[in-house]
Amino acid sequence: MTPLRSARAALLVLGLALGLTLVPLGAGAQTDYLTGLEGNWNGTGRAATNAGEAAIACNIESNVRRGRLTLQAGCNSQGQSGRIGMQLYYSEMTRQFHGELSSPLNYIRGQLVGRLDRGDLFLRLDAEDGSQGRLLLVDEGEGRIRLLVTTVVDGANITILDLPLAKTA
Repeated sequence: MTPLRSARAALLVLGLALGLTLVPLGAGAQTDYLTGLEGNWNGTGRAATNAGEAAIACNIESNVRRGRLTLQAGCNSQGQSGRIGMQLYYSEMTRQFHGELSSPLNYIRGQLVGRLDRGDLFLRLDAEDGSQGRLLLVDEGEGRIRLLVTTVVDGANITILDLPLAKTA
């Protein structure tokens, strides 16, 4: 996978994670988790590009209806901007989160699958163009999370996005 495709996958996965927050685990934690994803978020972080690292800023709006999260993210980096869309739900049958991510900015669509583990969300992205990505969404407390996106390039695991996010009023 080229670094450009990796960056495209990172922006795609970014759309998913931008609206996420963590809720306490317990009975029905996965369903409660989706409810906790609703709201407005923003953050500024670093993304890997072909030319090195670049700042990225995102504003996110997410809603939950009938157990399904719908998210729209507006992101800006190096003079480019675009919208990223995502849907996510929890399946009792597979006991995993499932969803879809799309980014008209990068012409990428992909499927998401993952799980909660000790309050952190792990998701895998399989994009239609063959690229893959992984994300870890870490709870940093009080309406704050950190998104780390990685991919494998030439056998090496590379972090292509590090984005702290905060829930806005």
